[in-house]
Amino acid sequence: MALVKNLVLGLALASTVMVGGCASSRSDADYGEVYDPWEPYNRAVFKFNEGVDYVILNPVTDVYRFIVPDAFRTAITNFLNNLKSPVYLANELLQGDWHGAGIVTQRFVFNTFTGFGGILDTASWEGITYEPEDFGQTLAVWGVDSGPYFVLPFFGPSSVRDTFGIAGDMAMNPVNWYVWNNDKDDLGTGLLVATVLSTKDQYIDLQRNLKKDSLDYYAAARSVWMQRRNALINDRSTNGGSVVDYDDYE
Repeated sequence: MALVKNLVLGLALASTVMVGGCASSRSDADYGEVYDPWEPYNRAVFKFNEGVDYVILNPVTDVYRFIVPDAFRTAITNFLNNLKSPVYLANELLQGDWHGAGIVTQRFVFNTFTGFGGILDTASWEGITYEPEDFGQTLAVWGVDSGPYFVLPFFGPSSVRDTFGIAGDMAMNPVNWYVWNNDKDDLGTGLLVATVLSTKDQYIDLQRNLKKDSLDYYAAARSVWMQRRNALINDRSTNGGSVVDYDDYE
C-alpha cells in the first residue's frame, strides 16, 4: 500500500507541472477527432483489457447481476457515489465553481442523513442533481491540454491529462488516506471490488452493443470516450440526467 500511495502522490504532484504546459502541443479545441499518435500501443492494451473483460470481469458481472437485485445494485452505486463527495467537492472548489460546490455539499448532507448514509439518493428526489467532477476536468478548466489519447491497462480509455487526473483524485480521497494510514487493506479491497462491479454493471450492456454494432470496436469506444469527456468538461450530461463514470472501461 505504501508503494501505491507514493506512486499516487508522485503523479498528483507531477500533474501540477502540467498546468504550465502539456505533453502535446495540440489542444482539445483544435481537433474534432481524438489525437491518438500511440495507436498501435493503445490497440494492444485495449485488446488486453478486452481479454480481462472476457475472462474475468464480464462473467463476474453477469453473476453479480443475477444474484443481486436491481434495487440493491442501485443502492450500492448510490453509496459509492456519496462516498466520492469529498473528491467532487474538492474539484468544484479548485475549479472555482461555488454553485457546484454548494450542490455537492447539499447532496452529501441530504443523502447521508436522509438516505441512510447515501444508500438512497434522496437528493435527486428533491431535484438536487448528480454532477461528478474529477481532477482531469479540473486540469481542463485550468487550461491544460488533454495530450494524446492513452489506453490504460485495466482502467481503459484516458489521456495524458486524465491519467494524472486519476492519480490526483486518488490523492484527494480521504477514504484512501484512511485505508493507507490505518492498515485497512481489506476495506480498500472491498471498496475497489464494489466500485469495479458497480461501474461494470452500468456499462456492460453499452459495451456489448457497441462491440456488436461496430466495425472497429476500438475506434468506436475511443469516439464515445471523447464525446463523454468533452460533455463532462463542459458540464453537460450525456444522458439528460446524471452522468456515471465511463472512463474506467472501454
